[in-house]
Amino acid sequence: MTVGQSVADALRWYLVLTVVAAAVYPVVFYAARGLSDRGWSLARPLGLLIAVGITWWPAAVGVLPFTNVVIVLAIAVVAVAGWAHLLVRRSLARFLAERWRWVLVVEVASLAFFLGYVIFRGFNPAVAYTEKPMDLAFLSSAIRTRAVPPPDPWFAGQPINYYYLGYLMMGVLARLSGTTPGVAFNLSLATLFASATVAVGGVAANISRLAGGGRARTLAAAALGPLFLVGVGNLKTPWVLLHNPQGTLAASWWEGVGWGASRVIVDTGIPGSSASHPTINEFPAFSFVLGDLHPHVLALPIFISAIGLAVGLVALCQSGRRLREDALPLAAAGAVGGALYVINSWDMPTALVIAAGAILLTPHTAWRANVERIALLAASAIIAALPFALRYVPSVGSNAALPAPIQSLPILATVARTIGVVVWAKSALGPLLEVHGLFLAIMLVAIGAVWAALPSCRRPNVIAAMAISGGTLLVADLLGFPALVLFGLPGVFLAVALTRDWLPEPLRFPGWLFALGCLLVLVVEVFYLQDAFGDRMNTVFKVYFQVWSIFSVASAAALPVVLPALARRLGTPAAWASGALVGVLVLGAALYPPLSAFRWDNGFASWQGIDGLSYVATVDSAEAAGIAWLSAHAGPGSVVLEAPGCSYGIADGLPQDRVSMATGIPTVIGWNFHEYQWRDGTPSQLQEIRQREQAVNQIYRDPTSPAARQALSRYHVTYIYVGSQEERGSSAGCTVGPPYPAASLAQIPHLGWPVVFRQGDVTIYQRPS
Repeated sequence: MTVGQSVADALRWYLVLTVVAAAVYPVVFYAARGLSDRGWSLARPLGLLIAVGITWWPAAVGVLPFTNVVIVLAIAVVAVAGWAHLLVRRSLARFLAERWRWVLVVEVASLAFFLGYVIFRGFNPAVAYTEKPMDLAFLSSAIRTRAVPPPDPWFAGQPINYYYLGYLMMGVLARLSGTTPGVAFNLSLATLFASATVAVGGVAANISRLAGGGRARTLAAAALGPLFLVGVGNLKTPWVLLHNPQGTLAASWWEGVGWGASRVIVDTGIPGSSASHPTINEFPAFSFVLGDLHPHVLALPIFISAIGLAVGLVALCQSGRRLREDALPLAAAGAVGGALYVINSWDMPTALVIAAGAILLTPHTAWRANVERIALLAASAIIAALPFALRYVPSVGSNAALPAPIQSLPILATVARTIGVVVWAKSALGPLLEVHGLFLAIMLVAIGAVWAALPSCRRPNVIAAMAISGGTLLVADLLGFPALVLFGLPGVFLAVALTRDWLPEPLRFPGWLFALGCLLVLVVEVFYLQDAFGDRMNTVFKVYFQVWSIFSVASAAALPVVLPALARRLGTPAAWASGALVGVLVLGAALYPPLSAFRWDNGFASWQGIDGLSYVATVDSAEAAGIAWLSAHAGPGSVVLEAPGCSYGIADGLPQDRVSMATGIPTVIGWNFHEYQWRDGTPSQLQEIRQREQAVNQIYRDPTSPAARQALSRYHVTYIYVGSQEERGSSAGCTVGPPYPAASLAQIPHLGWPVVFRQGDVTIYQRPS
């Protein structure tokens, strides 16, 4: 892919994103009424969510088709109504006259982050390995679909039973911009990177302005937000560099800190297992280097935008306005929280708790008004998520036998099967500091500033505080629970400070975020969601990713406040010492992105363009041609038969189930363990995985048999694909089907299906019309 083609595709995509966001911006403008920038820094993520959501919701309940025409018409209707209202009231003109510099900064930063990431991705764009094939399969399906939920590309005849709205949002951008799936994959990542970095800076700046911060403090907060979100990693990198600098710098991405920084906390002593179980400690810099288009990455800009809308609720509640006047911002905050259930379900509860906390942060407000606000928030979330919630079957819950008294209680039995208790060893002190140490240091500096600012008559009793701290240390030592000290004590102090108005206005919302982050870390030390993995790996993964975003916003908003406050209260040396500590930790953590990116991109040796599927033609030109033919000629409702594959399976340099991955055309059965995860909540479909594998194998091994003909009809197969994987199988140990005997494949023409494509070792047969 040439540089010119890459630039043209990227700019066309970005232009469509900007036009879509601008079209529905009036909704954001009024929903973000409490923010000083009226949601401009959140315009792209929220704008895309609104633009897709206004068609997705009625399509999901069967009222409208999910076609390009309907999507464009819906956006046009909202645009005309919204912009007419804005122009008549001249609200936007007044805002732009006051904030044009900020608008310019946001637009320049957004484009710079987008293009910068596009350049980075072009050095290693291939959608191969890890779970990228799964992500591309969902994105390709979202691009092709004209109904929702989109069809599962690896389980023909059934919809995706996963969080799919993020893929649908990016799929709409691809459709409207005419972008192919391979290019859309990398441009989606660039969009998420730019949207998240701009959003986190905007949220931090809005918190600063809400508390009356001046220009310098606001700009500092805006700059620190992206730094803390994506400009640093955890402290694993500086730690291993200090111990083994030469080995660390020489190690590959997979063997060094590139991958290792995401596998810091390791669980041991799990009942029934003698092996150690690494948890996933992913953070945004890792995610954007690795480049898996997972739901937690797709949700990142929306989750940060939800925090931003919560900041706006603080301002509205402080104004003392009536509920009717603030109904739209409250409903918007709830709807965004509900939408997160469809993008990445783990994020919804946390986003709604942040918004509810923002409502309750306002001192001296009537409890009835707060109850009404929270009720509207919850109702909006339920309505937004309802079409998805009615069809989605979560794959959680243990099948282990429960004691008879619990088994007989439906609600308690469900909770016991869903929520597990961590009965094995808790996270160790060292790994916890490696993962959270930077933000812990900033939080403790903030707590020190709050303590120093309190008049002596309002400070907690020192003896009582020491007794509580000592008792906590003792309990933590006895239980082997260091997180109880690291996060329990600061979290309790911040919670008490919030209830007793100890926090100055600039630190109230950051204090709330810090306290919530501490609670979340403590929760996953005690409880986990029981899933197919049988441990807390996935729970730590999803919760820690949220915590990183929460701490990033809180730290960016708090740090420009607490260092000057320390200087005023304790003198310049104390402020300099605190700043130096944080600065050293930031510099150490900032080593991860460049080191990781350098290794991931092979030293930036060769720029390859942004088509994530261009490598297919390099590996096998016939496979690339066959996939391109199917993409161009397969009609709606088509099903392609290809060999079943193992999760993460690779054969001859291509992912297994590569045809459905690249085209979005469903195949009968794809990656087996992933389908097991998605279908675990539906026993009949779970059993069907093996049945489908057997049926596909029957077709390829004896295509003219009655059983094969019945299977072709049962699964409505439109095309039979015979390529390298069907002929030669996999050298990676996957044995669910191929290779199939050449004599058997030679019998396929006897079905009477004509050959519609043949090149090299690829042949495609089509069902006779």
